[in-house]
Amino acid sequence: MKRILVLSLAFALTLSLLAGCSALKPQERPQGRQQGAGAQPPAAAKTYSDGTYTAASDADDHGYALATVTIKDDKITAVQLKEVTEKAVDKDFNTYPYAPSKEANAEMAERFVEKNSVDVDDYTKATHSSQKYKQAVRRALEKAKVTPAVMTAYFDGTFMGRSKAGEHGYAIALVTIKGDKVTDVKLNEVTEKNEFKDYTKYPYKKSVEAHDQLPAKFVESNGRPVDAFTGATQSTEAFNEAVASAMEQAKVK
Repeated sequence: MKRILVLSLAFALTLSLLAGCSALKPQERPQGRQQGAGAQPPAAAKTYSDGTYTAASDADDHGYALATVTIKDDKITAVQLKEVTEKAVDKDFNTYPYAPSKEANAEMAERFVEKNSVDVDDYTKATHSSQKYKQAVRRALEKAKVTPAVMTAYFDGTFMGRSKAGEHGYAIALVTIKGDKVTDVKLNEVTEKNEFKDYTKYPYKKSVEAHDQLPAKFVESNGRPVDAFTGATQSTEAFNEAVASAMEQAKVK
């Protein structure tokens, strides 16, 4: 009889405990066991930081492209493209005679946004411009990356810079960089008549010597300003400014 009573009390106590657990509100239950249908998965890590980023393509004898890319929530929301001529001035598509080049400028920007990618087709009959645009956009996207793929301070490539214009014109520099080292520098000047200076015929000897000797000095200084060339102080200042502008174009961040 006593054994039956003990078993009955134990059974009643077990039922009471089970009922109490089932009556717990969801927030009172141990957190490790909650599996609500509305639980949100962790947010995916972002590839790009929101913002607007500008980058240049490589420069050559025809100039270079510049891309300004706006990113929001890992989406390319806007792209502005332009080309800069071999004389380091913006190309005016309102007067530019080659129609496909003008069309590519508008169409390529739309393609980058629509596809949310740099991997778009070149514009027919404007392949060279298209490839420059793609390189510039790719570099702008690299600048935007949360985790960068390029670990150097400068992009590898050839970059154009120019000095401010004075009464006698301005200077242009083409600076080639590899692994954060300046490997080549080409210098030129555009006269007040908007013509490249012809050093083979230029009468002022010191200016010609500066043009010939300063590139090696810029390579040696790794793109930093060099001392004024005796007898060609103004030219040296202009070249220093142009090289600094090219180095700025090459920066990853």
